[in-house]
Amino acid sequence: MVFEGIKEQIAPKSLATFQIIAYQCLHDDNKKRPTSRDVLLQLKKSLEFQEDYEIWERKLPNDYEQIFKMSKFSEIYSTEKKKDLHNLLSKGIILQKGTEWFLVGANGERNQMISAWKFLYKQRQFQKVAEMLDFSNLKIKMKIKTQLLSSGVNYGIHLIFRICGPRKSLAKQMYVNLKYKKGRGSETLHAYFATWREDDWMMIELCRFSNDKENIDLEFLLESLSRYYCGSHGIYVEGIEFRAIDNVKHEETDEIQEVQQVLKSDSNMNLMQQLPTNLEEIFKRSENEDGDEKLFLLNEVNGKKYLMLSAKAAVYNYSDVKLFKTKPSIQSRFLEVIELLPQQVLRINCKIKSQMLSQDTDYACYLVFKLSEKCRGLHCPVKVRNLLHRNKKEVEIIYFRSPKPWNLHDTNQAPQQRPDGWMEVKVWKFNLNHELIKNDSFRVNLKLISYEGTLSGLILCGLEFRPL
Repeated sequence: MVFEGIKEQIAPKSLATFQIIAYQCLHDDNKKRPTSRDVLLQLKKSLEFQEDYEIWERKLPNDYEQIFKMSKFSEIYSTEKKKDLHNLLSKGIILQKGTEWFLVGANGERNQMISAWKFLYKQRQFQKVAEMLDFSNLKIKMKIKTQLLSSGVNYGIHLIFRICGPRKSLAKQMYVNLKYKKGRGSETLHAYFATWREDDWMMIELCRFSNDKENIDLEFLLESLSRYYCGSHGIYVEGIEFRAIDNVKHEETDEIQEVQQVLKSDSNMNLMQQLPTNLEEIFKRSENEDGDEKLFLLNEVNGKKYLMLSAKAAVYNYSDVKLFKTKPSIQSRFLEVIELLPQQVLRINCKIKSQMLSQDTDYACYLVFKLSEKCRGLHCPVKVRNLLHRNKKEVEIIYFRSPKPWNLHDTNQAPQQRPDGWMEVKVWKFNLNHELIKNDSFRVNLKLISYEGTLSGLILCGLEFRPL
């Protein structure tokens, strides 16, 4: 009936369906033979079984039978089509009598979530979530078997929670500054931003790990949320979620050192490395009416103009002795730099001739800085508002010290080391077109606001514009 060479490649259900209808067609009694409609129907069903076997079963985890045995689908998984089982796993299923949730991602990566009352309480006092009116010094302690997670894959551990009371902001990210300790260490860690999910819960990443062990012992001690931004309400805790991280090298899951060991430079840094060391032969100095040195202008680099302003030219009201301290510097390209005194807001406001840069060109604007030796702060993120577009509610987030990996999101900017020994962070990106230019000039008007703490100890060298 079927060639032996292909018999092993046929799905058992497909083969059985085909054989039954084929034998019926060979019946001696013509009246007992199936109609052409019945034959087509059974052949179509046989083909569906074969496609289900060839396409969808390969997308299922190798241990999918054991996974479904731990779910409420334990009685039906063997009779369901593999496509339907895959759809169930793609949406997520509940395991272990409602204490765990399991999902298979689009690329086959496994994600797992542990219910809150499994690690918070010995007795099951809550059916779905745990309400914590006072979660200071809340200890999360659990031992996780990693058999449900993908081996050799990097995972982020997320706390799934929601602040009691109505949602106050429609922004996708919310600053919460969750303070916590990991394991038995004494170092207090920070997770600054929680992300709103579509189900109106928030998730915040606590740490990362590479899944190369059979079991993982987890212990977190939650200390506090920012009362200024989160209020004094309690929180609902849904659970801990293990989410696969895309394109993250194992080395990046370890500790990222402080600002002196910052993230690798992007392609724009190649521009800085191309600059000649003999600046006097290349740069033209510009002076304002009072004779103070204001900026350096490089005519062209790779056919595009490059510009650097001194801090005195870029910072608004830099002469205010209550906010700034001007000091000479032999390490800077300028005669003087500016050190910030305690303040939470920094204004960058300057007017630049459009001829200084190449028109119809995309530029990135970098704040060039260092931290004073006495600086102990500037760990918290800083939001950057473009005051030229006041109606735009989205803000850029920057750091002056390199954050932990879990605090870096798509729109966040971490500091980078420059070849000249200074640091830089991107604060603005723009295209120099006719909409930006007014009366042969364009304006930079940025407002930097620290979420918590002051900007004291920040030393500004200047503002640099480089073509992208």
